[in-house]
Amino acid sequence: MKSKFIKALIIINGIIIPIFILILLTDFLKSKFKNDKFNTTRIERKNENNLLPEITEMVKYSSIQEIPNSENFMVAKYLVTDHKPSYGDYDLILPYTVPERTINILFLDKNYNKIGKLLKKDSSIRRMFISQAIFNKKETKNTLKHLSFLIANKDTTGEGKINEFDQHHVYVSDLNGKNLTKVTERKINQFQWISEGEELLIQFDEKDEKGNEKLSYGVYNINERKMKFPKMKK
Repeated sequence: MKSKFIKALIIINGIIIPIFILILLTDFLKSKFKNDKFNTTRIERKNENNLLPEITEMVKYSSIQEIPNSENFMVAKYLVTDHKPSYGDYDLILPYTVPERTINILFLDKNYNKIGKLLKKDSSIRRMFISQAIFNKKETKNTLKHLSFLIANKDTTGEGKINEFDQHHVYVSDLNGKNLTKVTERKINQFQWISEGEELLIQFDEKDEKGNEKLSYGVYNINERKMKFPKMKK
């Protein structure tokens, strides 16, 4: 009888003790999970209260480049973010490239004195184009008289500032940045210099009712300041 009782106690203990251990382990894990969750929330709240690190835009200047067929020089003024390098942060490279996030172009005389800037107020200059005449023979190169740019001067995205995401338009200027003139209000796909730097061939960004791109282009004469539209047979 006593032997049966002892066996019963052993069986009962063999069942109860593992259950008791399982309960303790479950409580421990729940407690640990709650603490971890609480700590994570606290850290997130701390980040929310402190917000993200302030992003500071800093001004930089490109290398100084000589302007073809001129005694003047130019240098690009552009923005970078101090917390990480700017993608595409490259130099002013004639005839096509300005640094990403260029906000103005400064002009220097032959003694490197600053004589002016392209824009009265810093804005966004996405591209610069100089006629391919600079690569031609000397007598042709000497006919180069103008520069062209893609410039945005309005906040078209509603962000509260003008940047590379706004609508840019084609502008032309003299070699010293003077007489800056908007060529067209229409959106463009691309353009190129023709007639040895006297005209611009511009392809417009236009689509039909189905969303297909339409072939639409014009020729802008710099001296006449007029756009001509070649006839296209249907």
